[in-house]
Amino acid sequence: MVRTNDQHIVLTETQAACLTALRDGKSTVPSIALQAKVVVAKAATTARKLLELGLAVRDQAKRWHVTHRGGTCQIEMVSDRARRDDGVLGPGSRRVLDELTRPMAVTKIAARVGLSHQRVRQLVIKLHVQGLVRFGDPERPFWLVMRADDQTFLLSREEERVLSALPAEFATTAIKIHFGASMPERKVRTILDRLIAGGLVVVVGGWPDGGELYRFTAAGLNHPQRKQSRRKAKPPRLAVGSDRVRRVLSAISQSGTLRIRDVSEAVGSPHHSMNALMQYLKRRQLVKKTGEDYTAPYSLTDYGQTTLAEMTLRRAA
Repeated sequence: MVRTNDQHIVLTETQAACLTALRDGKSTVPSIALQAKVVVAKAATTARKLLELGLAVRDQAKRWHVTHRGGTCQIEMVSDRARRDDGVLGPGSRRVLDELTRPMAVTKIAARVGLSHQRVRQLVIKLHVQGLVRFGDPERPFWLVMRADDQTFLLSREEERVLSALPAEFATTAIKIHFGASMPERKVRTILDRLIAGGLVVVVGGWPDGGELYRFTAAGLNHPQRKQSRRKAKPPRLAVGSDRVRRVLSAISQSGTLRIRDVSEAVGSPHHSMNALMQYLKRRQLVKKTGEDYTAPYSLTDYGQTTLAEMTLRRAA
């Protein structure tokens, strides 16, 4: 590197990249390294060199800032000296890369490989410089790290909150998710539409006064951004809850259609009692007659099918 005058200076490519990062407001060595695409150690060395040249200063909090001269001088760049070990992966880098079978936060990577959080951050930056990893959010690079070729459908913070609010044991409504995620219902519905488009959530039926019922797909249940510790949405209240009703709905569902006397035989209940129950289930929109005749058989409504599925799922949980 050769300095020519106060307003014109010759810097290596790395020095110029680090100075540009300082001009863009980057103030920590890791953030400088990330923008300049150099390893942390090299960014630290370069920052000290810029300090010697009067192009950068470091405050008491050990944050770096560009000086007036550093912000106004014209830069001429020369190539860095090539290093034979620039593309070599050390054992620490290999351990981090081997653990990235799915996107992970730096804190989780550190726990899995048994290295300090700071060391893992340095290794992740090195892997990023080598083009081996990328970030879920470039503005918060250590929030989620993934292999460069990982095609996982990544979520925004709000999408992550909604996905994590969905319970694994049952389907639920947008209203319930709105309370679980502490987010406006309109926004929840918009995010649910995006999660459906991404193949992470599916509509499994309708619910009176609550709109659709939502449940995970297998991809959503196993998504790396789904937080187990997040507050979960509660289940919508079932219109019916007795085991007798579940057996009646199940018998009709298995046969497709059944007359009242056939339902009575299937569940072992008196005809007059079953007739009253079927009228009740009809009023609750769980069953419907398939014809106008008095003895016409009954079938389940869509709501009845959804209710039966939820009753069965909750009973098994």
